[in-house]
Amino acid sequence: MRIKEPFAQERPSEEKSYRAKYFIASEGQTTEPRYFEKLNHSIISENVTIINILRDYANLGNSNPTYLIKLLQEFLNNNDLEISVAELKNKIANWNHENHNKINLNAINAELDKIYKSNKYKIPYDDLESLFMHLFKSDIYKDLASHFSLYFVAQDVTYSPTTDSLNMVIDRDKDSFTEKQYDEVTKFCNDNNVNLYVSNPNFEFWLLLHFKEVEYEDNEKMFENPKVGSRRYLEKRLHDICKYTKTKFLFEPFEKNIHEAILREKNYEENVHKLKNNLGTNVGKLVNQIIKSKK
Repeated sequence: MRIKEPFAQERPSEEKSYRAKYFIASEGQTTEPRYFEKLNHSIISENVTIINILRDYANLGNSNPTYLIKLLQEFLNNNDLEISVAELKNKIANWNHENHNKINLNAINAELDKIYKSNKYKIPYDDLESLFMHLFKSDIYKDLASHFSLYFVAQDVTYSPTTDSLNMVIDRDKDSFTEKQYDEVTKFCNDNNVNLYVSNPNFEFWLLLHFKEVEYEDNEKMFENPKVGSRRYLEKRLHDICKYTKTKFLFEPFEKNIHEAILREKNYEENVHKLKNNLGTNVGKLVNQIIKSKK
């Protein structure tokens, strides 16, 4: 798992006044994280922070909601005082990806295997500074150890179960997400105090609720979301209305209509258990809760 590095800039202020956080792990890799990232700086003030929990770059292809269980389990298992060898390897790989492959990743991993023998071994944080110096000592970039140390701190955001909120945002895609898997995700969320937000058929239905045109749509057609040319129906309707595309999400067309989307959502299914088989979404509940928290 990874966190966007700019959140490190907020850490010093936490010592003076703790800002409650909404951690969000979403199925989509572009639209959902971008929506919540922009929401973080939109109509809401500064009482809380939205933080997207993202996949490691090596696992970007794992989009099934059941993979989010693994992602959130890693997050919940993270200890403020230690980190597993496996998770450290992931963070080094993420850093390397974002820094144009400056290091020999295979050599770094081999050295970690030589030192610790097991990927499950937990490394105390007190040992990390000397470890980084050892791992990067032969690299031509003399500031590499300190550079990665800053990145590591950025990833180590504080999570407090009593004041923060942990959330999963997924699609009910019947073609790739079985009812058994749906029940598995629901159980995991119930057992681990994770708030589950589902859009049926997908997140684009929540986006369409931002526009009055949705009130004139055929519910069955939206629910089935058939292929129309090169796009699915909901994606095409959003493109017709606001030039929406999956690859380059622009928040501005949606920003002014957020409150209307929250209200329109109530005309469709919002119950997370009934969303398994019915058109609707409960993402508006999450957005509304964030807005109220930030007032």
